[in-house]
Amino acid sequence: MTISGRTLSLTTITALLFVTSSSLNAATFKTYKEESDQFRTALNQNNESSFTEKFKKNASKKDGVLYLLEQARIEQVDQNYQASLDTYKKAFELLDKQNQRAKISVSRVGFQALSMLSNDSVVPYLVPPYEQVIAHISQAKNYIFLKDMDAASVEMRVAQQLQRDIELAHEQELAKKVEKTKKNNSEPEPETSKIDEALVGLDPIAGKIKNTYQNSYSFYMAASLWEVLGEYNDALVDYKKAYELQPDQQIATDIQRVDKAIKQKDKNVPVIIFIEQGLVPQKVEHKLVFPGPNGLLNIAFASYEPKTYQTPQATQVLINNKKIQNSYVLNDIGALAVKNLKEHTTATVSRQIIRTTAKYVAQEQLGKQLGAVGQLAGMLMNTATDHADLRSWSTLPSNTQIARLNLAPGKYQLQLANAGTYSTPVSIDTTTNQTIFVYAYDINNKISVSSSAFSKP
Repeated sequence: MTISGRTLSLTTITALLFVTSSSLNAATFKTYKEESDQFRTALNQNNESSFTEKFKKNASKKDGVLYLLEQARIEQVDQNYQASLDTYKKAFELLDKQNQRAKISVSRVGFQALSMLSNDSVVPYLVPPYEQVIAHISQAKNYIFLKDMDAASVEMRVAQQLQRDIELAHEQELAKKVEKTKKNNSEPEPETSKIDEALVGLDPIAGKIKNTYQNSYSFYMAASLWEVLGEYNDALVDYKKAYELQPDQQIATDIQRVDKAIKQKDKNVPVIIFIEQGLVPQKVEHKLVFPGPNGLLNIAFASYEPKTYQTPQATQVLINNKKIQNSYVLNDIGALAVKNLKEHTTATVSRQIIRTTAKYVAQEQLGKQLGAVGQLAGMLMNTATDHADLRSWSTLPSNTQIARLNLAPGKYQLQLANAGTYSTPVSIDTTTNQTIFVYAYDINNKISVSSSAFSKP
């Protein structure tokens, strides 16, 4: 093959093809935000069917697990609990394959090598551990609504085991950092200082939660489940864990109630209201300039725009058109996402610096082999692939809340309200020896509510 009188070797042609494929891969997730915008808009609008083909098309691709999670979440918010359950099962099958696969495999090495001359978007989406925990909590909700308490228990225990694994991994990583700091015994590296400065606006948000490896929503939902099943000791343990993470007076009351329940039976009927409010912030691209061996390096990495963070708002609970109480926040998922990103940004930027340096070397080599043509190809490659990886489970709620009522047996009209938006009243019939689970989704200026009664064994 000849271009401008220059004969190209097979190696050079391969390099050019590589440039082209890298550019196409880089473009793939430049558009994911557009898709996630559509998914977020569809939440709570009962029109998930409009995405059926899109989800089906992408479920078998490298980022299939991400699309399945988005689909399952939309189905659940639209109260299609069986469909959501089935979709989560498919997502978990892919997750199991990811988690069981060896850390270093031929396919993984290939993706990592490709990402060195492209960006992280070419690597299959790896679901962060905290998102995996939320996925299993959501699946437990599906089972609870469908009255399969045994399966719900399995999901909750999986979620709790994941949290223990995350905590252990976090402790090991922290120990490594402490050891590295002791060895270096020096000031923070320049890139670390620059990153901290760039993300300083996120500090107040990240500071709202204690850590990224424990989820009070998970502990509270598990405790509620154990209590329904009569496993009061387990319920007491998990209520206490939820209280440690979110020291609210209502959870303290729950602890006292369960402690008494071990000794005596309450004739009132518990009505447990799980509320998911708003939407988690979306990632945005942030750029910084760092000195490199061959000049300045432009580095792109993911961040969050602080203004898009939604501060939790208490939800009013009304019974028979009379306000009974307000809900309280269990888990600030928006803050959790921000804190998780901050913990991983330094490593992300370090990879990006190495990647950008590798791109520059590749550009020089193409220039030496092909002159102006190669130089241009290298520049096009670098420009096309100089983007941050903005993928995330974008339809997650901004926060989760809880409200708990203990009602005498009878018939009631339950309604929720927030910022002038009211849900449609839901009829609940409380019968002795029952627990009523209520799911509420306060998203896109609409509050939808569904309920499910479970008779204690």
